Amino acid sequence: MKVCIVGSGGREHAMGYAFEKAGFEVFYTPGNGLTGNNIDFESLKDFDGLIIPGSEEYLANGIAEKYANVFGPDRKASKLESSKIYAKQFMSIYNLTTPRFEIASNREELLEKIEKFYPPYVLKADGLAKGKGVLIVENKDEALELGSKLISGELIDGVSGPIVIDEFLPGRELSAMAVVNGDDFSLFPFIQDYKKINTGNTGPNTGGMGSFGPIKIDDELKRKIEELFAKTLYGLKKEGIFYRGFLYLGLMIYEKTPYILEYNVRLGDPETEVIVATNPENFVECVLKAYNKENIPEFNPKYFALDVVLASKGYPGKYEKEKEIKNLFPLQGEDFVIFGAGVKKENDKYYTNGGRVLHCVAFSENKEEAKKRAYEVAERIDFEGKIFRKDIGVIYA
Repeated sequence: MKVCIVGSGGREHAMGYAFEKAGFEVFYTPGNGLTGNNIDFESLKDFDGLIIPGSEEYLANGIAEKYANVFGPDRKASKLESSKIYAKQFMSIYNLTTPRFEIASNREELLEKIEKFYPPYVLKADGLAKGKGVLIVENKDEALELGSKLISGELIDGVSGPIVIDEFLPGRELSAMAVVNGDDFSLFPFIQDYKKINTGNTGPNTGGMGSFGPIKIDDELKRKIEELFAKTLYGLKKEGIFYRGFLYLGLMIYEKTPYILEYNVRLGDPETEVIVATNPENFVECVLKAYNKENIPEFNPKYFALDVVLASKGYPGKYEKEKEIKNLFPLQGEDFVIFGAGVKKENDKYYTNGGRVLHCVAFSENKEEAKKRAYEVAERIDFEGKIFRKDIGVIYA
């Protein structure tokens, strides 16, 4: 009855919260200022409970090979997220709907292959880029300039090499997530997230400024999405890959068809915060059944939940840290919970320590009540430079 959540963000705090509700002793590495029982990463070698990595870099670096008690895919399976090129080629082989694409390894190839596309141009770094590896550019000359810098490594520190040019599809984005036991999967509720920094859905993309759910989709679309998960698992088996853990499909719904924009081999953030809040005990049951390679129950949300992210001024660009956070407590009540992200604790005080600082999550049987409560909590908390969107819960087509 012990679990260690590996990571430091709101997603990790939310998973730990669910396991605490289920009676587990919960540890975090490295955790953040609002998580308890933060332990050193090296302590995992002696940890005799369940280990759940929250973010992709741990999986891409092979944590599932290192420790037998990890709930998450191995390094080979993690290439679905750690290599955009591998993922797109996998989708082509196994006939999964995805936008038309080309691969460019140098400026000359980029110059030639970009002619096959119309603006806006979508350029994707091959490797992990901490959410900064996708560019959407209106102008061809700018696309060539930025694409060349992405390939050479001038654009993003530590990121270079071949890139994917994707066809731009208009439509509605949707996050689809499931828990996988090696043979089968069970879908989590569909969640709407908000990537743009500003109210009104404008400005640069972020890691996510909020989310809410569950959202209803029609049965035909759900069937098509389930088919994408089933085909993905079939393809992995054909490749000789055993997959156990979470699987995320970033989708674009275009003309009633779901297209896979990307795979993630872990849960989304801030979607996880909402999924957990709708039924924490059910979340834990699904994970434990999948880990033990048993039949996974259907996830049944009991509530609507809504997450308002409090971020630091300047995010997703340059932002300041070390701003004292006031009016933070209580951290939870009968209809809300606050998850830590970019926050640290020093001398019994709390300070900002990242771009996304806190997740204010409220839940209710009524969506509008959940929204009202989440914003009350968000307004209460105070730190210099606090920013948040005012429109979480609004559906943008």
